[in-house]
Amino acid sequence: MTNDPQNDSKSLGRNIFAENKAPLSTKKEENKKTEEQQPSKEKSMGRNMFSEPAKDLAESGNDEFNIIEDTSPNKINTSAKKVSKSLGKSKEINAIHITDKNIIFAQTFYDGSIYKLINLQVVPIELPKLTEENVFKDKEDPEIAIKRIQLEAIEKVFNRAGVSKNNPLIVSALSGKNIIVKEVFLKNTPEENIELELPSALPSPFDAFSKYEYEVLSSTGTEHRLLASIVDSKLFFGLQSILITAGVECKILDVDKMALINLYQESVNPPIGTVACIIDIGENSSNIIIVPNGNEELYIRSIDFTNDQFQKMLQKNRDISSEETVKMLKTRNFYDYITKAFESETTENLNQHYPVKKYIRMQLLRELQKTFQYYSGQNHNKIPSKIYITGKAVGMYKFSQFITKNTDISCETLDVAGFFEGDEVVKNYAKETQEASYICLGLALRYE
Repeated sequence: MTNDPQNDSKSLGRNIFAENKAPLSTKKEENKKTEEQQPSKEKSMGRNMFSEPAKDLAESGNDEFNIIEDTSPNKINTSAKKVSKSLGKSKEINAIHITDKNIIFAQTFYDGSIYKLINLQVVPIELPKLTEENVFKDKEDPEIAIKRIQLEAIEKVFNRAGVSKNNPLIVSALSGKNIIVKEVFLKNTPEENIELELPSALPSPFDAFSKYEYEVLSSTGTEHRLLASIVDSKLFFGLQSILITAGVECKILDVDKMALINLYQESVNPPIGTVACIIDIGENSSNIIIVPNGNEELYIRSIDFTNDQFQKMLQKNRDISSEETVKMLKTRNFYDYITKAFESETTENLNQHYPVKKYIRMQLLRELQKTFQYYSGQNHNKIPSKIYITGKAVGMYKFSQFITKNTDISCETLDVAGFFEGDEVVKNYAKETQEASYICLGLALRYE
């Protein structure tokens, strides 16, 4: 683990916070009583990072979510997961994912063994074009205007889906790199002082009001191995505010990275001992995730190679429109961007090409190499046997071939819809919109 908590986060990918468990803030005796009444359940990797808000949240104006401690075992394996899954009750699952570009809604039905994709809606957030007329006439604050447009898009997505906003088990996702999930070790600390000592052991790089939560993975009384999370308060309460204002009765706040791991587990169904890598390229945040299906730890590394930044760099390099840049990304071999042939096409200023090549090499390839080196050093020289790409990387032409060429590891697009049962029209739509909908599809994979 490096010393930069924002770029390197290491976790078991467990459900740090699950439903129907005692609040962290309750007294020790109440926690014990609750745990005795509710048996621990084996659950799958990366679920329920944050649990349901207080029922009177909207009415009371309280700014706190009712975060609930998970008492499930800290180790999981595929066989246990399948047993739990086969015994699960059928349920309808609703998920909503809010981004700067889209509002996505997914609805699945889990019958105890398989998921059926029932409904999927992707509504773009359409910002007004900047014109001389609306610059002078529209005096609305930009942040307020964007929030208003988001709320309109949320209303539209539920109308299209034909689903009530208070339908049971609506989940959402905390997205971006202002979220840290990391193992922490506390020594000489009584159990009742864990909450007080955690900020000192894992200082927040965000603000003084960052939200901390943790799960005790193992404890010897005064020595504790914890799985802790930190969320930037602006991110956490910003999403909470949008959901409450929109009238969405969200029961669970999950983390985008964990939803993606759910999607990988269900799609690939990897055998025990498999170690895979996911390269997730987002609009404004990207991650390299190493996912083991065994005793090794999940490893997450945030990187600065994002779709928005790369697109702006290409657009400036070529002096072309954003539409032409998007077309270039979808039709030009990704490997070309680091070649001399591509450089020679820029006749006015050859130095314009250098930032593009450097950006790819330093912010993508070097970060991938550093991730593999660190993980291998911590896990007996193991490296991923396969790489999957998700997000905006899917739309970058021959991106997977580029990764294969530079790592000598087979790379392909993660299939985000093929494992679902259901109407082929809905499944095909999921495939067509996978660059935007994949996180929401991962959110809708929960059978607990």
